[in-house]
Amino acid sequence: MGTPAWAFVRSTATSLAGAVTIFVLAYLMVLEGPKAVDGALSRLDEAQAARIRRVGAGCARTVNGYLTGNLLISVICGALTYAVLLIAGVPFAALLALFVAIADLIPLVGATLGAVAASLAAFIHSLPAGIGAVVFFIVYQQVENHLLQPVILSRTVKLNPLTVLPAILLAVEVAGILGALLAIPVAGMVQVVLRDVWAHREGRPLRLPMRGDDPADAPRQTGTKS
Repeated sequence: MGTPAWAFVRSTATSLAGAVTIFVLAYLMVLEGPKAVDGALSRLDEAQAARIRRVGAGCARTVNGYLTGNLLISVICGALTYAVLLIAGVPFAALLALFVAIADLIPLVGATLGAVAASLAAFIHSLPAGIGAVVFFIVYQQVENHLLQPVILSRTVKLNPLTVLPAILLAVEVAGILGALLAIPVAGMVQVVLRDVWAHREGRPLRLPMRGDDPADAPRQTGTKS
C-alpha cells in the first residue's frame, strides 16, 4: 500500500475525483445559479436589486472578456509557434506548440517559460532551428505585449496597464501561479465594485464602460436611483 505505484494510483484517483467534482459544481452553478440569484434578489427592494444586477453583470462581463481575450491570444501564440517549429523541422512541433499555448495563459512569465522550452527543443534538433526559434519568440513577444494584449484586453477587461502589474505581483505573492491566473479578472471585478461605490456616493446611477451594454436599458437605468 505504500509503494510508489500505489501512491501514483492514489494521486491519479484524487485528481480525477477533483476534476469530476469541479465539472459537476460548474454545471450545477450554471444550471441553478440564476434561480438562486433571482430568489435572493427578490427579497430586496427594486432599486437595490437593480444595482446588484448591474454590478454582477459588469463583473461577469469582465471575467468573460478576460477569458475570451486570453484564450484568443494563446491560440494565436500556439498556432504561430506550431508553424515556425514545423517549418524548422523540430520534432513534436504540435506538442511543443500546445505547451507554449497553455503556458501563455499565465500572465507575465508564461510566454517566457513556453519560449524557453520550445527554444531548447529547437536547439537540440539543430543550431539554425534554435536560433530561428529564439528570434521568433523575441519578435512575437514584442508584438504580443505591445499590440495583441493592449488591443484585445483593453476591449474586454477595461483595465489600466498600471493596475495590471501590481495586481499580478500581489496575487503571485498570495496564491502563486493560481493567483497570477486570477489576478486580472479579480482586479477587473474590484474595479467594477469600486466604480459602483463611487457612483452611489455621488448619487448618480452606475454607468460602467463595458462592452455589451444594452442601449435599451439606458432610460430605465437613468431613472433608477442607486
